Amino acid sequence: MSYTLNIETLIFNRQIMTHFQPLVSVRQGVVIGYEALSRGTVGNGELLIPPDTLFTLAELSGLSLQLDRACREMAFTRFAPLHKQHKEQLLFVNVDASLLTESVVGSGHIEMLARSHGINPANVVIEIIESHVQDTAALMRFINRHRALGFLIALDDVGAGHSNLERIASIKPEVIKIDRFLISNIHTEFYKQEVVNSLTSLARRIGAMTVAEGVEKEEEAVYLMGAGADVLQGYLFARPCPTSKTPDVAPQMRTVAAAYRSYSLNRYERHKEQQASHRALIRHVRETLGTVKAADFTKALVDQLLLFPSLECLYVLDETGIQVSDTLCNPLNISANKRFIYQPARKGTDHSLKEYFIPIQAGLEECVTAPYISLASGNRCITLATRCTCAEGKPHVLCLDVMERGNMAPLHEQSICACGT
Repeated sequence: MSYTLNIETLIFNRQIMTHFQPLVSVRQGVVIGYEALSRGTVGNGELLIPPDTLFTLAELSGLSLQLDRACREMAFTRFAPLHKQHKEQLLFVNVDASLLTESVVGSGHIEMLARSHGINPANVVIEIIESHVQDTAALMRFINRHRALGFLIALDDVGAGHSNLERIASIKPEVIKIDRFLISNIHTEFYKQEVVNSLTSLARRIGAMTVAEGVEKEEEAVYLMGAGADVLQGYLFARPCPTSKTPDVAPQMRTVAAAYRSYSLNRYERHKEQQASHRALIRHVRETLGTVKAADFTKALVDQLLLFPSLECLYVLDETGIQVSDTLCNPLNISANKRFIYQPARKGTDHSLKEYFIPIQAGLEECVTAPYISLASGNRCITLATRCTCAEGKPHVLCLDVMERGNMAPLHEQSICACGT
């Protein structure tokens, strides 16, 4: 069967199907709201027009604004019955930021839709894709006007394409939606993990809620919860569907909650084991240095590298933070192609402002840093710092850079390299 698609007729007749996808908080075990997603329909609904095609046709016909408003109108209409049953749930609606101009900003279209359907503006989240913004001044007037009316603002697809973190500072969103590109296989991809960790940390600091979009795997959901994502959205929980067919996502949330509980317990168990291992390592090396003269530190540090393959670098500071030993490095843990960029610190280097020295100077006996990229190797490591004394009784600070990953290759004495001479 053949169909004729007339975009103007489609908009006029509201041949638009609105499906809703739930956004869930696994920690609370609740659906916090739904995102409205629109498709065009032809015939009696036998043929669905995907949104990209739909909006492209509207743009070519100069009807983008009319389609944008028609989709939003249908979203409010279809959500209203659900809102009557669950007053606490949120409606997430998209606004085409490229259409925000002076003539559009003050139209009151969204305000009118909320009022006519009995939906509190505080239950409506307006999603904006900042890469589509054409008129920044008009965008800010739109945001300020709607925020003053009680609507919430979400920055959508953060981390995708040409997204600009500057927008977070200017828009000050209540919701940050992390793009699906960063979410896909995040449980196995380190760089995605670090970007998302930074975004969730930023969101917590500015009081914004984070939504992870495009969650399709249980492992992704579990990692994201551990990374601090507040809300999850994706096929793992439900595909978009009409409100009349809203799926029960509670069983899937319980499954993810159980997996996260197990993941968290295992993580804390590993953390306890790691702490015990670090304490034993610090105690052993500190006691060893206490039996040798300061002039013999280098030989003693070599012996420790041979004993502990997880060690990446060792060095000793004086009580003011100046390095007094060479930096002894495990060359097996330092990639040859990174040695031009990353260089171990040399004797005489001032470490007094380093995050592992300041706590010692403030009076702590030991300090363990958060994981970071080592300037000595370019690897992810932590630094263990502790007070120690040499055989002459002089105070020093021992620093141990420990690789995060396990199963280090065995090391031989002739391969150890020293920096600082």
